[in-house]
Amino acid sequence: MPLFESIPLFASPTLSAQVARHLLELIARDKLRPGDVAPSEAQICRELDVSRGCVREAYRTLAALGILAIESGRRPRLQTMNAHALSQIFGYALETSQVSPSDVLETRRVLEVQAVQLAARHASKAQRQRLAVEMRHMHNALEVLDRPRLVASDLAIHTLLAEASLNPLNPLLLNALRASLEHQMNLNMGTRRSVKDLRRIVDAHGSIVERVCAGDAARAAVAMSRHFDLSAVAMSELMSDTKATRSRRRAVAK
Repeated sequence: MPLFESIPLFASPTLSAQVARHLLELIARDKLRPGDVAPSEAQICRELDVSRGCVREAYRTLAALGILAIESGRRPRLQTMNAHALSQIFGYALETSQVSPSDVLETRRVLEVQAVQLAARHASKAQRQRLAVEMRHMHNALEVLDRPRLVASDLAIHTLLAEASLNPLNPLLLNALRASLEHQMNLNMGTRRSVKDLRRIVDAHGSIVERVCAGDAARAAVAMSRHFDLSAVAMSELMSDTKATRSRRRAVAK
């Protein structure tokens, strides 16, 4: 069975799904790479004897999945893999209570504890320097209580660590999971957090960066795990506060 037939969307009997599967098989057969031009509408119409409307629907499906980039007046091109489709799936799962923020955080813990060990082993000199720069930005943001900048530095450090792991799936998954929790992160760094709490968060990142820059994989993993311990406590407090606020609103509404 071809790889794409095992994916429910592409195994669908609809004509557009069959066209999308055909396009993916052509991409694999011709060994196309990101940036390459996809087969033209005319080519697909001839090969499959289908309408242009059907081919365009297949293109739109692949664009929604982050596989093709479509621009007006130009032939579609293959995209580099990105977190857009995954982040929508994770966000939808959160919004519909199929998973909880704690589930997402725990998944990030598993991913990032492993990734930080790889980063400690493989980070380049330039990546270590960038980590050190972001830590300085984080400390500066703390001194002036610039909470948006704290969030930005937090995200930058985690992204740098994922990239330094040299596994391209790590930044992909991290970005998708992170996007689904961005609102909670902004709240966590918001006015609900005391300066002492924020300093604890900054110190946790400092410990991680210090151990990665020293090439100490084992201690970097311990530091990352402790960071997620703090995040789990903060997440629990935030969720409790949110539930209490909703309960008070319901009581007032009655």
